[in-house]
Amino acid sequence: MIFLKSMLDQINQEFQTLNSEGGWVFWCLLALAFGISFAIISIWLLLRLPNTPVISGAQWRDLLLEGSRSMDLFKTLRKKISEKKLGGQLNQIEAQMFSSLKRRIPFTFVLITTAPMVGLLGTVSGMNTTFSGMADASSAGPSSVIAEGVSEALITTSTGLMIAIPSYIILFYLWVQYRRLRHGFRLIESRLSE
Repeated sequence: MIFLKSMLDQINQEFQTLNSEGGWVFWCLLALAFGISFAIISIWLLLRLPNTPVISGAQWRDLLLEGSRSMDLFKTLRKKISEKKLGGQLNQIEAQMFSSLKRRIPFTFVLITTAPMVGLLGTVSGMNTTFSGMADASSAGPSSVIAEGVSEALITTSTGLMIAIPSYIILFYLWVQYRRLRHGFRLIESRLSE
């Protein structure tokens, strides 16, 4: 229990340091990080195919990822499509399953690539603080003014990169999963039209 309290105190102290030295750009980066997290989680949930017609999302995933190994599922799908006369509407089924993902993945890539740019904005802001502080005749010594500006510059730059790099890796993995599902759908579509 004492270890946990000590660890929480250290985290709190570190967060207060980042808050005071990171400047306003640090808060923009935190907001961006929450937006990226929300977008990645929503993509992950959409990859489970929650809104699928004809058969369940889990059945679609099995069928799209396993392909020809799931003949029973394919026969079930073919039977339900012929019963509901949906043979000519496979494009609509594909749009219903993948349209949200098709829009969210590129948007999330844009959000992620924004994080290092906002970090660089923090670098410029920190350097501006440094140079304007050096130009002013203040009671604080020039070394403290320089340290404050450089601290802001480094904190925001590193925070932008720490947000972008893992987010990009995770999103790339999800994008590969999306491409596999789309490829599987095209294979199923070609088999259904035989």
